[in-house]
Amino acid sequence: MGLRLTVALALLACGTLPLNAQWKKYDVKAGIITYETVTMEARVPVSGKVIVYFDRYGSMECKETYVGGILKESTICDGRMLYHVVHDQRTVFKLGPASKGTEVRFDSDTAVALDRSEGRIKMLPSTTIAGKLCQAYEQSGPQGKTKYAGWDHILFRLDREVPDNLYSLRAVSFVETNQVPESKFVPPPWYTERMPHF
Repeated sequence: MGLRLTVALALLACGTLPLNAQWKKYDVKAGIITYETVTMEARVPVSGKVIVYFDRYGSMECKETYVGGILKESTICDGRMLYHVVHDQRTVFKLGPASKGTEVRFDSDTAVALDRSEGRIKMLPSTTIAGKLCQAYEQSGPQGKTKYAGWDHILFRLDREVPDNLYSLRAVSFVETNQVPESKFVPPPWYTERMPHF
């Protein structure tokens, strides 16, 4: 995934929701989610893996992206700052203040309320993904359809179908834990820090 798209998605995830002392992004304090991904590149499906670590109900988050079993990129939020890490270049891009993690909060109620009047949302049957019974819905628009499923405000599935393109992200395991090691939320200190170029 290109740096611009990664940054745009991360800023969307960490900067669009109201935050106060009682607000929690997820209903679970800490956990580790492993996803399988499929993207289309030149009409050829490419498989990958994403692992998301979170703590403090999602205010601290680390998303690791693997291609061919190799860790390529990480997006990290330590609860105060957002970073993008490119591992093969040993480079850290400091993206700016952030306190809401790296991932989008799954919220079917809000999505339905926003789009129900225009008929763009269709609720789907609940489905079990990675051992959790997830709510699911489909959103339609001029660019295609996207299916979402989630549990306790955590996204477990995203299938996007647009002309000549496909992206699929599905959770294959979820582990709830008391705490994720703090080191997951710190960029490698021996990497070079650079300013992002958009």
